This record gives sequence, C-alpha cells and structure tokens, in this order.
Amino acid sequence: MSEIIVDEQQRIEAALAAIPPDIEREQWWRIGAALKHELGDGGFDAFDLWSKGGASYSVADVRDTWRSLTSGGGITIGTLYGIAKHYGFQLSNHAAPAVDAAEIEKRRADRAARAEKAEAERLTRARAAATLAFAVLAKSSPARDDHPYLIRKGLTAPATLRELDVKHLTALLNYPPKQGDVPLTARVLLVRIETADGVTSLEMIDGDGRKTALSGGTKAGAYWLASQPGDAVHRIAIAEGVASALTHQQLYGTDLAVAALSAGNLPKVAEAMRAAHPQAVILIHGEIGNGAGKALEAAQSVGGALVIPDFGDDRPDDATDINDLFVLRGAEVARACVDSAQAVELAGEMDHGSASFPRIEERPCWRVYDAWQEIDGRRMKPGVYWHGVKLGKGDAPPEMVDKWISSPLWVAAITRNQEDAEYGRLLELLSPAGRRKKWAMPMSMLAGDGNEVRAVLLSEGLVFDLNDRQAVPRYIAGQHPKLTMRAASVTGWHAGAFVLPEVVIGADDIWFQSTGRTAPYSTAGRFEQWRELAALAVDNPLLVFAMCAGFAGPLLGPLNIDGGGAHLYGDSSHGKTTAARAAISIWGSPRFERKWRATSNGLEGTAALHSDTLLMLDEIGEIKPHDLYETAYALANGMGKTRANRHGEARQATRWRVFVLSTGEPTVAARMAAGGIEAKAGQAVRLLDVPVTGTYGVFETLHGRASGSALSDEMRAMAATHYGHAGPRFIEALVRELRADFRLADALHGLLERFDAAEGQERRAARLFAVCALAGEMAIAWDIVPWQSDEPTRAALHAFNLWRGERPPGGQSAEHAAILRAVADFIDRYGDSRFSNIEGSADLIRDRAGYWKQDGERRLYLFTSGGLREATKGNDFNRALRALDEAGAIADRGKVEIAKVTHTPERKKRLYHIDPSAIEGGGE
Repeated sequence: MSEIIVDEQQRIEAALAAIPPDIEREQWWRIGAALKHELGDGGFDAFDLWSKGGASYSVADVRDTWRSLTSGGGITIGTLYGIAKHYGFQLSNHAAPAVDAAEIEKRRADRAARAEKAEAERLTRARAAATLAFAVLAKSSPARDDHPYLIRKGLTAPATLRELDVKHLTALLNYPPKQGDVPLTARVLLVRIETADGVTSLEMIDGDGRKTALSGGTKAGAYWLASQPGDAVHRIAIAEGVASALTHQQLYGTDLAVAALSAGNLPKVAEAMRAAHPQAVILIHGEIGNGAGKALEAAQSVGGALVIPDFGDDRPDDATDINDLFVLRGAEVARACVDSAQAVELAGEMDHGSASFPRIEERPCWRVYDAWQEIDGRRMKPGVYWHGVKLGKGDAPPEMVDKWISSPLWVAAITRNQEDAEYGRLLELLSPAGRRKKWAMPMSMLAGDGNEVRAVLLSEGLVFDLNDRQAVPRYIAGQHPKLTMRAASVTGWHAGAFVLPEVVIGADDIWFQSTGRTAPYSTAGRFEQWRELAALAVDNPLLVFAMCAGFAGPLLGPLNIDGGGAHLYGDSSHGKTTAARAAISIWGSPRFERKWRATSNGLEGTAALHSDTLLMLDEIGEIKPHDLYETAYALANGMGKTRANRHGEARQATRWRVFVLSTGEPTVAARMAAGGIEAKAGQAVRLLDVPVTGTYGVFETLHGRASGSALSDEMRAMAATHYGHAGPRFIEALVRELRADFRLADALHGLLERFDAAEGQERRAARLFAVCALAGEMAIAWDIVPWQSDEPTRAALHAFNLWRGERPPGGQSAEHAAILRAVADFIDRYGDSRFSNIEGSADLIRDRAGYWKQDGERRLYLFTSGGLREATKGNDFNRALRALDEAGAIADRGKVEIAKVTHTPERKKRLYHIDPSAIEGGGE
C-alpha cells in the first residue's frame, strides 16, 4: 500500500512534481516567490532542483531570481498549490494525495540526471557555436557605411561590426540563416557576441533588419561592444539592440556603448560591466514596451541611470528606442534625452525594516546612502548622514542622532602631485538628474570659510542643508579613503597618460584637479557629421592649416617643444574666426574659444586648462598692448609669473605647454606698437603672423556655395552642433602609437626638410609649421579627418611661405631687422636736431648724438658711442654693431675697431660712420 504523505515539505515536493519546470516564466517566478514565503532561504534547494528539469535552466538565473525574492512577499504557498491543481494535483482537507515516497525520490533523481545531461549537451553546443563564430568572423570584412540597415538607422559602421555576403555565410554555416521561416538576404552584418572570456556567438542582421543568432550559442550575460574600451572607461551605456547601442556611441564618442541583444539580458550585462569597470557610470537605455521593466531592473542592479526615449504626444506606434528618437527627432533631441537620465535606487537598498543605521558603539561616524532607507518604519532620503550620540538629560539614556547633511557625495580618493604636494580629494556626487560627476578638489579650498567648495558643488547639483553650511566641508575634511591618486593641475601629458578634465586616457590612477569646474571640453552631435565639416576644408589651405593646428598640441610634449602658435590676421569678415571655430570643434563647442581681452594673469589660468591641446584666442585688438607684450613670451614658454606666498617665499609658478591659434586684424607687432612698445624678435617667432590672403578671405574654394559668407555660416553652424569627438580620438590613437615606439621625432624631421628653411629663426618657425603638418597627416592615417595624404603638409607650407613673405629680405633675423629700423627711426627723428655738420656749424646742439657729413650724393651720420647706444636701446650693443655691419651700413671704420678716430670741431673722437641708405634697404 502507498505511503500517505502528510508533512508540508513532502506535500510541496509532490506539488512541484506535478508542474512542468518549463512553465511560463511569470508562473515560474510566482512559484519561487511562494516557496520563499513558505520556507525562507531553505526553499532554494527545492526551487533549484525542480527548475533543473527545464530546457532553459540557468543556475545563475535561478540564483539571481531567488535573491530578488523576499520571504515577506504577498505570494503564499497557496499559489503553488493553485498552479499545481491545473496539472492534476489534488489538495483535499490539507492532505496530499497518496504518493509513494520512493516514487518522489525516483522523480527527483530522474530530473537531476536529465538536468546534468542537458547541461553537458548545452556546453557542447556552446563550444561549437563559439568555434563557428571565430571561423565566420575570420572570413568576414569590415562593415561599410552603405549597408542598408545602417543607412535606414542613420548610423555609420564602427570597427567592431563586420559583414559577409549571405551566400558565403550560408556555406560557412552549412545552413541558410533565417528569422523564423524567412531567410536573410544579400549583405549580412555580423555582430560579435562575447563575454570577458571571449566570443560566444554571432548575431546576424540583413538589410531589411531581419535578425538571427548562431544555433546553440551562449547569449545569456554576453554582449556586443560598439567600440573597444580604452584603459579608463568613464561611462558605459547598455542598450537592448545594436542600433540603440551604436546610436549612443555616435552621440557620445568617448563612452563605451554595449548591446545586450535582448531585454532579458540587460541585468546580466549590466552586472558584467560593473564587475569589469567598477568606477564607471552605467546608463541603461530602456525601450518603450515590455523591455522597460528589465531596463529598470538592470539599472537598479548596478546603481545606474535609466533612459527611456520621450517622443512626445505624437509617437509613432513603432517608435520605441533611442535610435528611433535619433532618426525621427535628430541628434540634439536624442542627446537631451540621454542627458536627462534619472538615477534609480540600487536593488536591495530599501530593505523595509531590515536596514539599520550604525549601532551606538559605531558612532560617531559619517555614512553615505545612495537610495531611500526604511529605518524603524521611517523613510529616510538618500544622502550623507552624520550619525552621532546625544547625552540624555539626567538619568535618561543617550539618544542617537541621525542628521541628513547633503545629497549623495562620496570621497573616493586622496589626490596629490608628484612632489607630494597639492593634496586634494576626489569627490563623486549624484546630481538630481541622476548623473554621477567627479571633481578633484584641492584641500586648500577648505582653508577659509568653505564658500568656494560649496559654490562648485552647488553648481554641479549637490543639495545640502543651508542651515548648517559647514557640514559639507567638515564631512570632506574628515574622510581619509585608502585609495590614493595622482593630481594633475594642468591638462595634457602626465607620465605617459593624457589628462582631460572629464577623462584620463592611458591611466586610471590620475585625475584633473582644479579649484573650479570651468573646463571647456565637451562633446555633442555625431563624429561622422563633424567629418563633413572637416571635408569643407579640402582645397582651402588656411582652413586645413588651422584645423591641423587644432591637433598639434598633443605632439608638443613628446617632441619636447615648449609651445608656440600662429596668428591669423587680416581685414574683418575674411573668415578668420570661422577657421578658428573649425579648429576648436576638435575639442569642444564654440565656448572653447577664449578672447584676448584678459589680463596676463587671467591668461595663465586659461593656458593651464588648455595645456597640450589648443588655446584659441580671438580678437587680438582687444588686449592691452602691455599685457600682450608680457603674455606673448609666457604663453609660448609655458610658465607664468613667480609669486610669493604670505611668508615671502617663492611659490611654484604655473606651467603649461600649449599651441595657440590667434586671430585679429593687426599683427602681433602692430598691436604692441599701438601702445608704443617695440615687439621683440623672440615674440615674432613664437606667435607666427600668417596673413589671410585667400580669394574669398580664408577660403580658396567654396565647394558649390554661393559665397564665402554662406560657406562660413554653414561651417560655424556645423561646428556648433558636432564637436568634441576628434580630439579624444586623436589622443587615444597617439597613446597607442607612442606605446608601440612610434618615432615621432623622425617623422617631424622628414617633414621639416620639405620647408627648406634657413637656420636660426626661420628654422625655428618652420618647425612649428611642420608640427601642424605632422598632426594633420597623423589624423589622416587614423581616419579622423577625410583628407588626402600630403594635404596638411602642403597647407602648412602655404602658411609658412605667407609668414616668410612678411619677413625682412635676405634671410635677416627679426632682431637685426628691428635694430636697423630703430637706427633709421632715430635718424629720422633727430637727424636735424641732435647732429651737426662735422665741418663746423654755428647751430647750438643739445644732447648731441653725433655729426653728419656729405659724402658725394649721400649723407653719412657719424654717431657718438652714447648716441648709437641710445638709438639701439634694448639690444646688445655688439649685436647692434654686427647687424649694421652685415647690412653694409658701416661706411668707414677704424683699423682695429668699427669706431673710427675722426676730427671734429672740438677734438678727435671715436665715431661710428653710418650710411642710412644702406639701413633703409636692409631694414624694410
């Protein structure tokens, strides 16, 4: 006779035995919830063993689902019995049907054996699919932008996407790929599905959007990368499909975009990305419809932000994802949607009573909670809390104080520079829009009343209690994290890594540190659209040169060049600012532009934010001549003023290394001269004057536009919409090449020889032009700009020849030309008042500078030593004599010295016999 089962455990097992484990997922989840409610964590084994009988069994899925369930949920064991009833299970008077215990054990063993066999078969199929995926990818070619699927989606092909003709694909697969019963056709995109351990499968997409994957391939927890991750990943965007991920990648070129390939896979991929990049901000792209729930689950699992596309009231029925928004509404609307992403609570943060604040023995302390807490029935908002203890009155016990200080703010690391100074703290805050932001704050900002710190944090979105303004500075000062990072106070190269305010390329132990968040680097629009802007520079040499100058900054450090720049000058409305806007779009928006109208002190701070990139300064006519005189040297030499601290000791001067692109109507020298200041030659070869002389101003070719102004307006609009992509791409490629021992100096030397520059100042100037040429050629090689090879070099040569055409004739140095001009100007001014006829004159001469004598048709001026020194004031006197001598201006000389002993009406004197006609010929 069969044994009657009466205990609850056996009754539950009997009910499970009646239910097929491949039941609909919602019902499967409800059974798990019922078991958790009835048996607590002890019910996991029953849930897992029963689930193993299903063909889709995944140990990770069972485990993760079980963890998400709560024993206090509203689904009771009655739900299990209700479901089992539909499969023949009978429950009468709480007694289970007569079931033999041995039979239950047999069923259990059979299920375990089937599960083990199924798992072995699954692994075999998975290995075969991975091998096949490798073989197919090896025979494929890079995807092209003209693929119909990409064209329809408004996208371009990344390097991580491949394609293959369906005939060849069918031959490799030994079966025609199909979506359902419909075969894929023509050119098929190949999407590499992988995990951290390598490729697992392929997704295949034809021109009509039909999709399929390799049979047996593993997709759970696997993903497709829209780009290869760099050494430091700042933000990761995870979407369901390839088009959505690629849309994000093209909107935000420095992010890492990932496709999970299904909504159900989003949480697993999010957890994989968090494990691989613990410090990265993670953003989940949800789709309107059934996938939104899984997107929310994924964001909750990693503390990420959630993006759901907003189409407004007129959403087409088939518009559901970020790519649809991009195609229908444009890049700016899509970017605005992403930028408004909302952070979600971490799963499990709200424990409904099981969470607790620190015990009394753990206090006093600071704690940060990034989601709502429920403590003793009270909902506590996210943020920084001060947990203290307040003494009770009289015999009353002490009271615990839990004070909210601010919205979530973490002190992630201690920062310091290589000299063990400039200590700071790397702060990370959660803004009201759900974005995680980082700022390396100098500790010196806490020395005063803390207003500077609060101002920056408020502007970045931190919310805090204004009634206790010192709480946030106290909290920051009291944190001592274990992680230590290097602090960089200027952008650019630092020990092989390149530091920008929001990202570091080539290292993960350094961060940009400053007293504010005013860095101008930003990204918007699409990289491919920016390339269309760059294409308009073709056959316009000055435009190409200006854009090459935009890439030149990162080369200065590796080439050991302190800095320099070019100044485009000419009449207004000639396109100078347009050329500059095209150059700055490499790094950011039009706000990247700076004005000359600033003090020299202000320019120092600006230069430090543009070190190793580009400093664009517009309208040189707006700066005071005296300030221009000081800063022209300082900008190129890379060092600010040395100032004293309050103890009278010298503080370390600000240093930078920057390439300057300047514009304005006057030359550098002319602007200085407006203030009565003589420009030094060293300034002229640091900031090179390049006249704008094109047929249409800066343009030579209009590319079919009606006028230069029409082309200029179009380029400005494009530069204001699509920007910030090319610079980081250039740096990433440069870091790779330098680490592969690319000989940058040899490449520069080869280009420099084409400039045929004389030694000295001309050679020095040619080197700066050659650096621009090299930067442009490298940008071509790395497929950043759509130009033909050698166009940057020809453009730089064109600019060099324009500069050289404004130089003194005969290869004269700028210093010598300045000396000759000074002597000629002195003679023009004082030739009649401070010189007299050496043969004798009744004129009374005050402050005599010398004599004159008639030598045939020419008049010579015979300078006294004091007179000639005054005329060449500011120059080394021996150098001045050499310049006059080389110009042929010494009309007569002594036997040993240039000065000749000459009879004057008073007595014999040593005089310098100068021929002004020779000076005028050599000094122009």
